[in-house]
Amino acid sequence: MSQIYDAPRSTPSSKKPRLHLSFSGGRTSAFMSIWAKQHLAETHDLRFVFANTGAEHEDTLRFANEVDIRYGLGLVWVEAVVHPGQKKSSTHRVVTYKTASRMGEPFDAACQKYGLPNQVFKFCTRELKVNPINSFIRTSGWAKGTYKTAIGIRSDETRRVSKTADAQDILYPLVDLIPTDKQDVLEFFENFDWDLRIPEHQGNCVTCFKKSDRKLNTLYRENPRNFDFAIRLDSLYKNVGPNVVPGPRQMFRGHRSAPDLVAEFIRNDADVSASVLDGGCSESCELFDMAG
Repeated sequence: MSQIYDAPRSTPSSKKPRLHLSFSGGRTSAFMSIWAKQHLAETHDLRFVFANTGAEHEDTLRFANEVDIRYGLGLVWVEAVVHPGQKKSSTHRVVTYKTASRMGEPFDAACQKYGLPNQVFKFCTRELKVNPINSFIRTSGWAKGTYKTAIGIRSDETRRVSKTADAQDILYPLVDLIPTDKQDVLEFFENFDWDLRIPEHQGNCVTCFKKSDRKLNTLYRENPRNFDFAIRLDSLYKNVGPNVVPGPRQMFRGHRSAPDLVAEFIRNDADVSASVLDGGCSESCELFDMAG
């Protein structure tokens, strides 16, 4: 790393600035959280929160739990509580590593109300992560404007930084306080036998609509069942909500459904390279991410 942030001297707990750290489940947000715990715990009132959509890779959940236990974060796990038939954003419920949803329940509930997410209707991060986290923080006594939110985005991915960060009380410690790139993060975790064990292209939401055809194609060839959840959502909720083109709403780029995409992969079985450039999400989905 190019520099180390010199934390301010310790202050009385009643006057400590409040900092919410968004733990997405990936290595970068884990690195940020570990650093904050080690360098800011005496000077800041820290709160670490992880929002589980129910569609996370199981190893993402294991990794989040390992980091929490090993570094004493006091990580709070929340899930969305969706309110069908009401003009009300998702609120939250507190869960644990053991009780966290693993069958896509919160994601399913959000689709039942809002329809399928895609490049136009990007409600999943808002309703499954941002709003549940804000709901928890609000009900736990931190009013809006009394705290800042730290997001795990690195110095080599500044295109993902929000242009309205200051107005939204958002901080990027790995950009502004301890400039950190991907290699720094990988080197930190590489010697730990509890490191995240999923390839980057799998991400924590395996068939995210932001992923390129190349990544999705690879995921299908690794295990066709990776698409079972997306296909189920398509069958249940493709006619829920408005659409920008005639017909059912479709989740993937180019107005394609999950069954459409799988049919393409089967049809082009020998041509794995014939896909769009890699892009979209990687190992995690961050709040207020401008790259999506």
